[in-house]
Amino acid sequence: MTPLEFLRSIGVIVALMAIAALLETVVPLFGRGAARRGRQRANLGLTVLTFAGNWALASAAALVPLATGGHGLVQLGLAPPLQILASVALLDFCTYLAHRSMHVTPELWRVHRVHHSDPFVDVSTTYRQHPIEGLWRFLWITGPAAALGLPASGVIAYRLVSAVNALAEHANVPLWRPLDTLLSLVWVTPNMHKVHHSRACAETDTNYGNILAVYDRLLETFTPSARAYGVRYGLDDVDAPEATSFGSLLAMPLRGLGEQLARHPYP
Repeated sequence: MTPLEFLRSIGVIVALMAIAALLETVVPLFGRGAARRGRQRANLGLTVLTFAGNWALASAAALVPLATGGHGLVQLGLAPPLQILASVALLDFCTYLAHRSMHVTPELWRVHRVHHSDPFVDVSTTYRQHPIEGLWRFLWITGPAAALGLPASGVIAYRLVSAVNALAEHANVPLWRPLDTLLSLVWVTPNMHKVHHSRACAETDTNYGNILAVYDRLLETFTPSARAYGVRYGLDDVDAPEATSFGSLLAMPLRGLGEQLARHPYP
């Protein structure tokens, strides 16, 4: 990805974030409380880091399938449009697995907690993630793309749809309940993802989907989106100063690691 292409992509994402932020002001789902002040500065800092990391990672993600020639799906005789659709579906399942692994593996949960510790969820939460999480997700995209010979167009399409839907999922705007319920039969809707940000573990450890909701339904990790209206955001073991500090969020995966290694110095 050239610098110009990267800047264009970021420009589109920033414009969509601005539109979502405006809608959050006009028709918010939940009101912001005083305890949530300061979090957006930390979110902005992590967003900048995510964008910077994605420049190199997105370039590599597009080049890997080019190196394989896209022979995996071509050999199946699929037409180009079907190759793209198949690529999106396959990569979305890989992202589901990557996301779920960050909840069930203690070492990865240390990293993913940065995203879940946000005491409020709005469009600024979208790219509130630790750089290590960005790398982990990248590996779950490029690895399968190379192994299966997915076409570059399919990888690019997946990343585009994923980025746009991620903004919609986190935006603090209401969606007509009947429509949200209907869409969540197949698609990951804003309310469905809001449930995933709940403080309650029974809700947090569900709705891992990124684009398609069918994987949560098939693998029995689905929680109805209607519960989003009573959700409490954040983590019980993270206080407000830590959750709203850029430096503290970067250090969060390492906090307490020294004591853990002292107790268990060997694998």
